[in-house]
Amino acid sequence: MTSKPLPVPMVLDQRNEWFEAANAGMDALIARGNSFTADDLRDMIPAPASDKWQGALFKGYQSMKLIRPVGYEQSRSASRKSGVLRRWQPVVTRG
Repeated sequence: MTSKPLPVPMVLDQRNEWFEAANAGMDALIARGNSFTADDLRDMIPAPASDKWQGALFKGYQSMKLIRPVGYEQSRSASRKSGVLRRWQPVVTRG
């Protein structure tokens, strides 16, 4: 027995909605000026449908030079089972 695939537009809408919420969450974390982890973002927004989305989000913000890694620690998330995750610091631009 095979399962019926989801319609593509539904998946894309879900992805876009998650990234909109994730971008708003990241912007709020950056605006605070304190270091943060993916767990902090997880506390603010719903879980992504794909495990890859959160990594892509952080990589994108790092590529734009909005955040930089400053350390590692154990995750507080039960789903990560105390796995290692990065601590990020907002990049401060002095004008």
